[in-house]
Amino acid sequence: MSDVYASHGRARPIGPAFVALAVLAVVAVIVLIVAGLLYYSGSSARIASQYAAVAAPANQALTAEVAGYTHNRRHDLAAAESDLRREAKTEVSFDTELARITFPGTAGTAAGVLVQADEKRIKLIGLQAQSSSLRQLRSFGSADQTTAAAVEVQVGRIRQALGLPPASGGDF
Repeated sequence: MSDVYASHGRARPIGPAFVALAVLAVVAVIVLIVAGLLYYSGSSARIASQYAAVAAPANQALTAEVAGYTHNRRHDLAAAESDLRREAKTEVSFDTELARITFPGTAGTAAGVLVQADEKRIKLIGLQAQSSSLRQLRSFGSADQTTAAAVEVQVGRIRQALGLPPASGGDF
């Protein structure tokens, strides 16, 4: 039935309203497809921007917290432990925000591994923050470097996959 359709045994011609509606539907589908393609083509830059928006404040906070810890670890146990607790809180916050981003492919895999590595680091920092002496606090140094390196590897993979420049030492 090309130009007509059957309704209760009678043939009726297709009216101009139906043709207009069909054309409008086709145009709407084309517009949606084009919009989807534009959205998808900008997704890499958008995801990189989202990652940078999460990483920048975390990096700023961590810089201050690590500097405080570095200063206090030799002379003030309570202040050093406080710096460590703030560092762990910043890292938890970063991981929470990171989990809200949907990463494609390699970046997605690296983001998952990053969160796991960061969770290990956070646990270590928690143990370190419970130290009973400055000597015990400093004894975590090599383990801390190992966990930090695992985090840095995944950060590098994410940044590379998103086309971002490498992070400067210890940054997300």
